[in-house]
Amino acid sequence: MKADLCRAFCDDITVTNVPAGLAVGTAFRRDDGDRISFYILQADDGRYRLEDDGATIPLLEGAGVDFETETRRRALDSLLAGVDAYFDSEEATIKTNPFPVYEVATRALNFVSVMIRMNDFLLLTQEKVISTFREDAAQAIRLGVGDHAQIREGEAVNARLSEVKPDMIVEAKDRPPVAIFFGNSPGRVHDAIFLHQTAAYEVKQDISVIALLEQDNSVPIELRRRATNRLTTVPVFRQDEDAAVARIVREALGSR
Repeated sequence: MKADLCRAFCDDITVTNVPAGLAVGTAFRRDDGDRISFYILQADDGRYRLEDDGATIPLLEGAGVDFETETRRRALDSLLAGVDAYFDSEEATIKTNPFPVYEVATRALNFVSVMIRMNDFLLLTQEKVISTFREDAAQAIRLGVGDHAQIREGEAVNARLSEVKPDMIVEAKDRPPVAIFFGNSPGRVHDAIFLHQTAAYEVKQDISVIALLEQDNSVPIELRRRATNRLTTVPVFRQDEDAAVARIVREALGSR
């Protein structure tokens, strides 16, 4: 087993001589599909240092990670300090401070582990985008409904339909309740379909179920087709917020 593990971690490593030193390609890949690579370079004092390939930070920034914010920059500096490294903003490169040659192997492993962890910044940004959609959509719906109906959030429609909880429920007088799911993931759209099926065929309760998507491509096209054919409506929020909210309000309040 040890031999198999060694092959798995080591066979795909490439080491290439370049004018400045050694270029090392690892078995690990970034989200763009390219290998995580770095350079082993000799410093002016005869010691050695490591540099990334110059793509790590630019790729994250291109995906929406803002390292100009104080919190994000402090987190980056703290992460790099753990391997005695820093970000050279002029060259857009992550570099370590010089170290003795006998530390190269250990330093290289630690450096690669940090390069892998850099993707955590992207995950946090994606979570923030999802959170922003939820907040923007919920606020727009509250404003659209106003005091014409009661709004409940994060609750089950009722005890008989308690297996899944919509993000919002709008209940107007003499109207069926409207259950709204923020469809920022396939799971939430599946939840909406499940609630509709349960209400229609098991509980026999009249409710409207809406999956509000953030973008046209928020879920796979096959799932969107299923939702469109089963749910009351599947509006898209971004770039047409007013119309999407108006469609929800019309379903909840009628033509008043």
